[in-house]
Amino acid sequence: AVVSTQSTGKAVDNQIEQNKNRGKHAELTYMEVKQSNSDTKLYESVGRMFVLETQDVILEQLKDRAAKSRDTIQKLESQKGYLNKNLKESENALRELVETKKTAVAK
Repeated sequence: AVVSTQSTGKAVDNQIEQNKNRGKHAELTYMEVKQSNSDTKLYESVGRMFVLETQDVILEQLKDRAAKSRDTIQKLESQKGYLNKNLKESENALRELVETKKTAVAK
């Protein structure tokens, strides 16, 4: 139980990092697009092609992407807290079991 909880915790940490990077990328792109002229042609990648979009549409999509990343990070952080709590409980239970075995052997 302890090993699986630790590996799940590492996976959650990786997901948090990925979402932080995605959110940061969306925010930086948002700032760059916002600074561009309104007559600049902006393209959105859709699969293997690019579709011409207005600046407002691109900005809205970037805002949504950053917000989704923040929400996902919050959910993952709470999941990580739950996993850490379970890990400590499992470690304490294992420690108690070892102590019980030691005292039983000592008698």
